Amino acid sequence: MFFLKETDVKNLISIKEAVSNGLSFRKLMKVCDEIKPYLHDTEFVYTYAGCLLASHERTDEAIQIFVLNKDDTFCQIMYNYLKEYGIFEPAGKVFKSAVPYDIYVQTNFFQNHQAKAIQSISNIVKTIPPPDSDTPVTIIDIGPGNGALIAKIINEIAPIYNLDFVRLIFIDPFEDMLNKATEYCKENIHIECEIIPICCKIQEITETQIKRIQQNKPIWFTNAALSVHHIPKELKIPMLKQLKSFSPNFILTEVNWNHDLPEKDSPELIYSVAKSYGIFSKDIFDLPVSEEDRKLCLYLFPVSEAINIIKQERANRIDYHTTIAEWEKIGKEAGFSVGEAVATYISDKKPFAFVMGFQV
Repeated sequence: MFFLKETDVKNLISIKEAVSNGLSFRKLMKVCDEIKPYLHDTEFVYTYAGCLLASHERTDEAIQIFVLNKDDTFCQIMYNYLKEYGIFEPAGKVFKSAVPYDIYVQTNFFQNHQAKAIQSISNIVKTIPPPDSDTPVTIIDIGPGNGALIAKIINEIAPIYNLDFVRLIFIDPFEDMLNKATEYCKENIHIECEIIPICCKIQEITETQIKRIQQNKPIWFTNAALSVHHIPKELKIPMLKQLKSFSPNFILTEVNWNHDLPEKDSPELIYSVAKSYGIFSKDIFDLPVSEEDRKLCLYLFPVSEAINIIKQERANRIDYHTTIAEWEKIGKEAGFSVGEAVATYISDKKPFAFVMGFQV
């Protein structure tokens, strides 16, 4: 979604070369001043230089340069984070605890996105009736979060098909998230439900876990809401092929960001990270929560993710957010017919988040 113009990339490469060559801060600032007038987003010169300095362990200098663009949400967050922690490292493992996520779901962005996602997913499900079978209706949910999304979807579609029972297979690598989702669904789904938790990353699913899923076929559809961007493109294709063996229907909810293919330190990667996570984090500042909870949410969710993407070589990233155009290519290569993406949140007149259906 957030892309630089070719001329901007060519100009910004001089900053990358300056930092890679260990140029002094004074000389680096001179380079920034020289190219700034030629950029469409002039202040990004400080964001880019600050991220590169932080990534190359020049933390004090990164703080000095981030403050030059403190009107930008991302730079403000990074400035505050580096001042407090003094190191450009993630504060902790994202989603090891459900608490930061529970704070984030209160944001205006998440609430609006989720409402439109539920409606879009329901519209897709209305076109694919449950399998004609004597076995219970079964749905796979990859990364169920706190369980609220899938619960609302079930409550929305159950009356359409007169469902009185549903079996849910939850796939998530964190026990805390599985427990949270299971508890929420047991209490909030309006029909009887059975929940089968499978603790793993979908791309690392074992033969035993696969057999457990296969025993519950036919499976109506697989839902993945903001949960499969932890996989690089080369693994997304076999992942989709695996899901195709479970069910002919796959529903994807994702963000339209460019964090998969661009290389480390590239202007394209850092521009997309700064712009997308800046918008992603902005609503957190407006939440009626304590400063302690605000920091907990920011530092253990968007900030930790952004630092990992910026600092790690591509093979070691924990997030590979992929654009709509790339998902269309991946889905077709995996053998799916890919439906049109429906935007669930718009920023700068472009889809920021979306829902897309895949069918065999």
